[in-house]
Amino acid sequence: MQSTFFKYAHYISLSLLISLAMTPLAYADVTEVLASVDKNPAMVDEGIVLEVTANDSVDSDRFDPSALLKDFVVGRTSVSTQTQIVNFDMTRTTKWTTQLIPRQPGRFQIPAFEIDGVRSQPITLMVLPASAATRGQARDIYIETKADLEQVYLQQQIHYSVKLYLARDLQRGSLAAPKLQGADIRQIGKDKEYNEIANGQRYRVIERRFAIIPQTSGTFTIEGPLFDGEVIERNSQSFGFFNQTKTISRVGPSIDIEVLPIPAAYPYHWLPSEYVEVHEEWQGTNNEYRVGEPITRTVTLTALGVVEEQLPAMETQYPAGIKTYPDQANSTTVEKDDTLVAQRVESVAIIPAHTGELTLPEIRVPWFNIVTRQTEFATLPSKTIQVLPAAPGTTGLAPPPQAITPVPLASDEESQTEDQVQVVEKDVPQWWSVSSTVLLVLWLLTLLLWWWQSRTKVSANHTVPDTDGEQATWQALLQAIKAADGQQTLQLLPRWLDRLTGHSANLVQHRHRLNNQELDEAVEQLLASRYAQTGASWSSEQLKAILTAIRKEHKTRRQRPGTGLVSLQIT
Repeated sequence: MQSTFFKYAHYISLSLLISLAMTPLAYADVTEVLASVDKNPAMVDEGIVLEVTANDSVDSDRFDPSALLKDFVVGRTSVSTQTQIVNFDMTRTTKWTTQLIPRQPGRFQIPAFEIDGVRSQPITLMVLPASAATRGQARDIYIETKADLEQVYLQQQIHYSVKLYLARDLQRGSLAAPKLQGADIRQIGKDKEYNEIANGQRYRVIERRFAIIPQTSGTFTIEGPLFDGEVIERNSQSFGFFNQTKTISRVGPSIDIEVLPIPAAYPYHWLPSEYVEVHEEWQGTNNEYRVGEPITRTVTLTALGVVEEQLPAMETQYPAGIKTYPDQANSTTVEKDDTLVAQRVESVAIIPAHTGELTLPEIRVPWFNIVTRQTEFATLPSKTIQVLPAAPGTTGLAPPPQAITPVPLASDEESQTEDQVQVVEKDVPQWWSVSSTVLLVLWLLTLLLWWWQSRTKVSANHTVPDTDGEQATWQALLQAIKAADGQQTLQLLPRWLDRLTGHSANLVQHRHRLNNQELDEAVEQLLASRYAQTGASWSSEQLKAILTAIRKEHKTRRQRPGTGLVSLQIT
């Protein structure tokens, strides 16, 4: 019995110790804090592992590495907690591990770190330049950086290249981009990989190129990119799949640059480049320009060494004798021969209204030549065209969709022969008088019914009319807008407005009645899309939002006491 009792007591005590070990203490009792580095001296561009250990379990945020940012690049910090039980004696430790990379050679001091009132000893660290390491033997891993210019103008492109030299087997790795305060930094092209022999050592080289466009003038430093990776650590005790890996960090050398400001009193849009060009294309003309026939003119602005956001809008003044439907401008930035190429494309549909000579003025785009350091102009010469009369059998542009109205039969048969017309004229009076009488009676009945319904609505405290017809037309209109079908949208829009407002009118009349500037602009874009180079120059989502707001406002006004359909009419 006693042996069994002591056996269970031993298990219970061990369980209690394990549970205590797994439970954080409310109050840590730290008596010692140690700090150490894995190498001293160290190279200027290689990573140094800093470990700070406290002899108790404490919160992970007790370690603050911000004091190191002045002299080092501080990487990610990891925290681990360890508990040991030896002969019922439990000990705990908390360890912080972080990567430090010095950016310049010299003698530095890693300050003391305080954890719960206990401080570590400071560490004096010697950092050697990279040249000192390459005198005796080649380095296994290092980075080289290069910039084509050290003095540039504001927003001028800098060609920046990075070469990562590897003489070890790389398990994994990541190379960050360089850093420059307030600059636009973009990678150009894909990485290049090749072999190279340097200092008697064969290296695997990974080259990456960047375009750096500074956005602030002054003196700056391009901080070299940071490389983090794992290399295979081969030794006599490892083989096959059990090779161990070692974490490494390297940083590229920094480069100082000077960014010159925009010249004083510069009067134009700032566009620094080595080459700027403007050219045009004409479509749908066949070298003939006629009244009422749309001509699509596409003007393209191309600039090297800039991004699309830097390109200005091309100011074009067209004479009063033409109607223009400009398309939405498109801008893009591409890469060619390690250089950024920005383009802005502006298209406009030109519709001559009169015959005779039509002169389009020249287009001038000012830009600053970074080679000659002078202002130059990319010019598109003026163009004079001869506008011919409209082609026989045409009347120019088709008018907006209108409501279908009855037309006398004779007007549709103008192309018939004289004998056929005479027969029609004989037959028309026989049925026309009867049909006219029937239509007149039906029209009078319709007016009477409409007047009676209007009186009923007013006397019935303005009850909401049936909106099934409006709902169905609205859904059809939404489908046309969603499909970006401009022609179908133009046909359904006046129909839906008829049912929404209770007034039969064409699109022009509805727009005048509603007096909504946003709707006018959206409809103008929709009409312009019929003559632009592409059919995607109008925003279907914008038109949908505008029409939805009009519909909501109309229904809200109609439900208010004392308001009716006429509340939508703004004069």
